[in-house]
Parts: sequence; structure tokens; C-alpha cells
Amino acid sequence: MQAYPEHDRHPWLKRFIERAGHPLFLLGALALWWAMGRSEVAALVASAIILALMEWLERVVPAKPSWRLSARQRLALVGWYLAILLVTGVVLASYGLLVTPALAGLREGLGVTLWPASWPVLVQVLALYFAADFIYYWIHRAIHRFGWFWRLSGHGVHHAFHNLHALNVGAAHPLETLFLALPTVLLAGLFGAPGEAVAGAVVLLVVNGTLAHANLRMDTPVLNWFFTSSNQHRRHHSQVYAHSNTNFACNAIVWDRLFGTYSDGDVEQTGIGPRQPGLWELLRLPWREPDDADTAASRRRQRNPAS
Repeated sequence: MQAYPEHDRHPWLKRFIERAGHPLFLLGALALWWAMGRSEVAALVASAIILALMEWLERVVPAKPSWRLSARQRLALVGWYLAILLVTGVVLASYGLLVTPALAGLREGLGVTLWPASWPVLVQVLALYFAADFIYYWIHRAIHRFGWFWRLSGHGVHHAFHNLHALNVGAAHPLETLFLALPTVLLAGLFGAPGEAVAGAVVLLVVNGTLAHANLRMDTPVLNWFFTSSNQHRRHHSQVYAHSNTNFACNAIVWDRLFGTYSDGDVEQTGIGPRQPGLWELLRLPWREPDDADTAASRRRQRNPAS
């Protein structure tokens, strides 16, 4: 029996995922959410199923076979993902108590209906998806532009990992959850988007974010002009500073295309430096970065040593 090099195994599956996987995973996640009652719990279940599928495919047809995770690395990322999920729940609950009522009061004070509730549910979902990522595009771009914002957000943690995988979508500093959850909360609270539309948008945002971080090749014509693919977002995580300062839209790459921050090309390695920081180093990145880090904060420090 002929032995194939590892990167040549399952070529048909690899090609299928590259060309058709992205839209099928998004549609599949929405279909699962819809079939399970379109609730917030259904959104979590659909997202978890897609994450598990991405994990399996990364082992079978990885974009970069040398990036495969060890069992220990995978367990660490799963733990980080679950911890951030809990923190995000606390953040959302806090926003629900403090921010949402204030925005609802402002909306009621205006005395006008701001959300197109008569539109089909899926159209509302897409509107919220693109609008939320439009807001986060500018937040994300500012984080990479200003050293103080890079530190305040803890965004360095998300970029510090070598060998990007789907599980990295949840690898962030607890501080960053404040900014990640904000766009959807602002839009839902200010415009009065119904819970069903919010849950559907969350499905798309989480699932597409998972796909964007996956160690899989995804390049679907037409769709990759609007929805961020793994090929595009991998470049944003590049260890090369200039590359990492492009493709800021984690989910709706159309904003990068419109505002001149889009780029493409292969990525040799992800991260903020030649080595991946350890756990304690990751947690204290907002306050102290490794000497070999190349980030918005480290470059500012080099320009202003006394600051």
C-alpha cells in the first residue's frame, strides 16, 4: 500500500473544507440553533458542537501539520476557554444590571422604535452580526494602535500563543472580555434588538470566530469578501508586527476591505515574540511584557524609555 506524506492525506477532504467548509459550518450552526428552539442555551450547544468538529478536523486535515497540539497544550487551552466563558458570563450579567437598563431608558426617552423588528429573524441576525463587528473593528484597531489601550485590554494574551487553533478563540485575558462583549450589548440595549436576534448573532459571532482561529485552510470565493476566514485571521496573529496590524475584523472582513486594512499572505508563525510566554507571564502581560515581545506597547516603550 502506498504511503502518503502526512500533509497529503485526505486531499479531497482538505480541498472540500477549504472551498465549502466555511459556509457549511455557519449554516449548520444556525440550523442547529433554529432546530433547538432559537434560545441562548441552543446558541451555546450549537457553538460547542462546531468547536468539537473543528478540533477533529484540525487533527485530520490541518493547514499546518507542524502546529498540532499536544494533549497537555490542548487541555490547557480547554481550561482557559472554560475559565473565560465563566468570566464572560459574569461580565454579561454585570452589563445586564448596569448598562442595558441605562440604554433602554435612553431608547425609551427618544420615543422611537430603532430596531427593524418586522424584518425576518435571519436578516436581523445578520444585521446585528455585521453591526457588532463594525464596532469591534474600531475598538480592535485602536487596541493595536495605542500602547496604553493594548495593555488596558489585555489583548497581548490573545496574540501571545504560537500555533493558532480553534480553541484559541477563548484564549484571552479576563480584562478583554469587557471589550469583546460590549458591541453586542450596546447594540441590543440601545436599539432594542429582541433576544432571538441577539442569540442568533451570538451563534454566528462565536462560530465564525472559532472558524477564523482554526488550523484549517478556508478560502470560499465571494464569502471571504464579507466573513473573516481562517486564512485571513491567521495573518492578523502573525509574529510579524506589520502583518498583525491588518485584518482587524474578527468576523466581518468586509470592514477591513472597506477601510484599507486588509492584507493576505501565508503566516510562518503566530505570537508576539520568538517564544510563547508561560502562564504567569500571560496573566501579567497588561502590566509587564517579555523583553523580546514586539507589540504596540513594547514599541511605545522603546520610543519613550521613561514611560
